[in-house]
Amino acid sequence: MPGAAAMPERPERLHNWFGLVFAFRLDAAGGSAAVGWPEVTAACCGAAAGATPGDTEHRPLWVHLDLRHPHALHWLKQESGLDELTVDALTATNAGPRLVRRGDSLLLVLKGIDHGSSARPGDMLAARLWTDGRLLISAQHGRVGAIEDLHRELRHGRGPGAIDALIADLADRLMTHADDVLDDLLEAARRIGQAGNRRRRTEDMVSELATLRRGMIRMRFHLLPQRRALVRVATGRISWFGDAPRRAVREVADRCQHAIDGLGAAGEITEITQDEILQRSSETTEHRLFSLTVITAIFLPLTFITGLLGVNLAGIPDANDPLAFLILCLLLVGIVLGQLWLLRRKGWL
Repeated sequence: MPGAAAMPERPERLHNWFGLVFAFRLDAAGGSAAVGWPEVTAACCGAAAGATPGDTEHRPLWVHLDLRHPHALHWLKQESGLDELTVDALTATNAGPRLVRRGDSLLLVLKGIDHGSSARPGDMLAARLWTDGRLLISAQHGRVGAIEDLHRELRHGRGPGAIDALIADLADRLMTHADDVLDDLLEAARRIGQAGNRRRRTEDMVSELATLRRGMIRMRFHLLPQRRALVRVATGRISWFGDAPRRAVREVADRCQHAIDGLGAAGEITEITQDEILQRSSETTEHRLFSLTVITAIFLPLTFITGLLGVNLAGIPDANDPLAFLILCLLLVGIVLGQLWLLRRKGWL
């Protein structure tokens, strides 16, 4: 049984202990105490029975689950005490940012950047949260960098001391990771624009820009509802949510709006860059075609003259003159020079 063992109090890394990545009792000083499955189940049963902070351990509890492990899914459905709709929302594979409030409990889904090796630009993973102010249950289908950073801060005694501060801190870290990725996307678009001045295949540069634009569209698609959810958290009347965390969440919502505006501007920049690359490519092609046209125009009369004099018929003038070939070459050179002078005068060269 998973509950028969004791979870290490201070793991050096994120363990996947039968689906329990970590569970911490928070203290007001920013520290934490690790607990295992038995304490987690007892705390959840107490919360489901309507226990007050004085009935059980009074310190807030944060439980973080890895939904890729079957035991985490079983525990949520059978032992967590949460209703079916909440469990479905916590375990949904494709969950978008949203906020569902039932009394003083919150179901909050936020998006964070996917740092996996197979992640595409702009891919985001969902951090699913349920809390009633005393107990926080979070779940994920993959690694979220913001949660790992917050876990590290709690282990070193520098984390938040309450659930409301923890939510505000997590939202801020998720947004910080999104800001970093946005900066990377903008820098990549700038590098591609500069590379357009060098000899690179137009198809490759346009393909890279299209990949960046798709990533920006995906990020914007997730950040729009995330901002609405954060605004609802900041403006909602939740008894256990303090004023300072509320202001912090509002600040994150403003940053989220700034990122949305930045993604829109970045999309326009990539579109302009793509237009410039295509324009340069079109100008290069037109210049090459023009050069070929000029060469053809120059050699057309020369070809006509040499073809006319090369027919195998009697009566070719000066056919037996030893200076005829030299005179013909000089004539052809004169025709070429005359054509070049005429083209230069008309401004075509």
